Amino acid sequence: MVFDDNRLTIPSNDEYSVAQLRMMIREVEEIIPRSISLDEWMAL
Repeated sequence: MVFDDNRLTIPSNDEYSVAQLRMMIREVEEIIPRSISLDEWMAL
């Protein structure tokens, strides 16, 4: 994922643990300085 000058690698794993998903969502929220809704995440 690339946003402005930020790059976040999201692995293409079919199964993630809840902890891994939370970590990825928090990292994205830090990059875009706002919360992400479930619907928005699912649309990515």
